[in-house]
Amino acid sequence: MSFSMINNALKKVAGAATLMTLTVSMMPDVAQAQRLRYSGASMNGPVVTFDVNTTVTESLPGLGNDNLGYFPGAVQNFNITLASSDINNLAICGQDPCPLGNLTVRRLTTETGGNTISDLNIDGGSDVTLDFLKDFLDPSESEINFFSGNVLRYDVSFLAGTPSNQPDVVWFIQSDDSRLINNLTGFGGVNRIFGIFPSQASGGGTFAIDQQNSSQPVPEPSTVAASLLSVGALGMRSLLQHRKHLKKQS
Repeated sequence: MSFSMINNALKKVAGAATLMTLTVSMMPDVAQAQRLRYSGASMNGPVVTFDVNTTVTESLPGLGNDNLGYFPGAVQNFNITLASSDINNLAICGQDPCPLGNLTVRRLTTETGGNTISDLNIDGGSDVTLDFLKDFLDPSESEINFFSGNVLRYDVSFLAGTPSNQPDVVWFIQSDDSRLINNLTGFGGVNRIFGIFPSQASGGGTFAIDQQNSSQPVPEPSTVAASLLSVGALGMRSLLQHRKHLKKQS
């Protein structure tokens, strides 16, 4: 390799390392992957844990709809332990271990003139009403006023579940913040959720679970930049050593 070729190679390595470092350093610190872990027990014993990946972006049919949010695969690592014969991974998710779950977010609404919740039933046919939720989700624990009109509903449907218009899991939070419908990043402020397994709700399939603060950030931009600089420095060092070797031979 000639000296001119080595000089050109040095310039390319230095330029590439500088460009990559500048690019990464310009990335915002908030661009970190967050998986929020929730864990707790259902009414009749089984322990429920799952992650919400808040970096999943909104997709159709929610995209462009301020009243509907749809986030494919946002619910991850869903697991039920100490399961009863009725509430277990296979019964709720369609397989064990549970696959990814699609998440739909909207306001909790009822049919006009009543308290029956729109398009939601339990045990294969019984209507879910606001009174049912009030009675089955202990008011002393849930702290949700289902009659207030500012409750958000989160429906989870697992990819391997039996095709149905009914979700496999539903949870609720008290909030009038419409931004939570179309973006999951704000979900990190939700410390407790309350919900039901619609297929098992009347048999004790209700739960109250808490956030465990187990976020999993991607490497900080400064860390990535330092790594890129190290790679560039190693490449330049190798080329310089090769250049010195050629000088000695000449």
